Amino acid sequence: MEPKKTQVNGNGAGRLLVRAEPLERAEELSQKMVRVERTTDGALLLEADPAWAGQINLVLVSKGVRVTELSAWQPGSAAA
Repeated sequence: MEPKKTQVNGNGAGRLLVRAEPLERAEELSQKMVRVERTTDGALLLEADPAWAGQINLVLVSKGVRVTELSAWQPGSAAA
């Protein structure tokens, strides 16, 4: 069963950087929850409140995605 398409980013007050394998599956699942951009270095940038990182990680992992990084992203970070 796929997760509901629910916007978890609330007021758009944050972003999360995600590195995961397979990246395409992580992107597909994340797009069902939040707005997703792919970074130039092959990670995903999610428009989501950092407080939702645990729930997003749970969904990705439960669907077979290996998450290697999930962290709050700040403008000016190297991975954009």
